[in-house]
Amino acid sequence: MTLPPAVPLPDPPKADRPAHYRLSTETWLLILKEYREGATAPFLASKWRVSEHAVRRRITMHGATKREWGDGQAIAMATAREAELEAARRNSPEAVAARLFAGLPMPSDEGEPDGGEDPAGLARMAMLASGRAMRGRLWAEARALGALAETYQRLAAREAEAVAGGGGVRGSGPDGALTVADLPLALVLQVMEMGGEERTALFGYLPEGRPDPDRAVRKAYWQMYGFQRRYLTKASYRQRATEFWIETLEASLAAAGVPLPDEGHLSGWRQMSDADLMDAAAEGMED
Repeated sequence: MTLPPAVPLPDPPKADRPAHYRLSTETWLLILKEYREGATAPFLASKWRVSEHAVRRRITMHGATKREWGDGQAIAMATAREAELEAARRNSPEAVAARLFAGLPMPSDEGEPDGGEDPAGLARMAMLASGRAMRGRLWAEARALGALAETYQRLAAREAEAVAGGGGVRGSGPDGALTVADLPLALVLQVMEMGGEERTALFGYLPEGRPDPDRAVRKAYWQMYGFQRRYLTKASYRQRATEFWIETLEASLAAAGVPLPDEGHLSGWRQMSDADLMDAAAEGMED
């Protein structure tokens, strides 16, 4: 059996034929970059008017296979990601604190063999760490550590006052603790005259995260304040209800023609306004 002669393929258009340019290494690098990023050798041969054989030869010469390119990209991305994670670890609050307190004696769980839990020692540690933060331009950390040092200094001063023979103020309570009886009367009067806004400012909670050795005292005050407010509110409701029923009873007696009982001076007090009550209470204060 005789096979028909092969049909010759038509020549490509002249504009698509290889131009046989002598391309520079920089141009071939551009072509290989497109190949690595997904372009095919025939497409590049047509686009740049070079032979497909030349494209493949350059691919082999420069080791520009897509597998090698993909491996290189994956390795580069993994390396960059690892560098990002390492930078995040270095800048984490824990790492920053570790650098600020590096070399300083820290309190131990078994006790205080190095004296680290003494308020004065803790104040010195906080001040040293604050100075390191200032030198490192960590302004927020420096402010927080400065406030912490100030709190520990106040605690140290209180302990010094409570130590016997320490020259501090001693009270009549156990171990020289101050009691209400030890306070100057002028100070007690000043406390009694404080308004609501002044008490709120004095016993207000400190911002979150700031050390507060008096937090238990503040909490006890607000619990007492809440109890007193609820009690006075209920007492006011009871007073209003009592006054309402007295007025209703008086109206019923008057409608029935029954004379009202003689309350004497008590009726005057019940009919006084709040302003009259304030004026009556203020009488004689200058004496």
